[in-house]
Amino acid sequence: MNYTVSELALVLKEFIDAGVKFILIGDTVVQLRLRRRELEGDLDLFVLEPSIIFEEEFYINLAEEKNWVYTRTEAGTPRIIAKAGVSEVIVELYENLLDIYIPAEFIEEAKVVEVNGVKVRSIGLEEYFVLKARQGVDLNKLSKYLKQLKKLDRSLIERALRHMPKEDEKAIVSRLKDIGVLL
Repeated sequence: MNYTVSELALVLKEFIDAGVKFILIGDTVVQLRLRRRELEGDLDLFVLEPSIIFEEEFYINLAEEKNWVYTRTEAGTPRIIAKAGVSEVIVELYENLLDIYIPAEFIEEAKVVEVNGVKVRSIGLEEYFVLKARQGVDLNKLSKYLKQLKKLDRSLIERALRHMPKEDEKAIVSRLKDIGVLL
């Protein structure tokens, strides 16, 4: 389902106003950098607080209060279908749990970006590519994004790699090379 940047901003503001602290981590990071006015896919947020694990009731109540739908992702984490304007934005909420891993350095170094006047924190493009390569999914999409972006900062890719588990490094590098990122 597609939605506009204005609708994204409305949803982000609702989460901020409710007291949720988060970092943008998914495809939205790239789509915003590409300056798309219409976005596709879900909105992935890495939640700092309140915890999606220990304070799940908070998110259930938030969804109910906003007349949104509360469900779960395939990983078992909260998914909220938020109404924004004429669209729905599927918001998937994550913490470091099971195979979901965002290094602390990515969180600490997240930059503030502005989405239609709403200031939020976001991981960098290079960090996004490293995380997706670690997952080993959506490599065709990564390749398309890379062509649209033209290039990534090699030093930032290498820096991001240093923060990933050593046992994953070889696979990440191989997958990045497969899509055209030369290290």
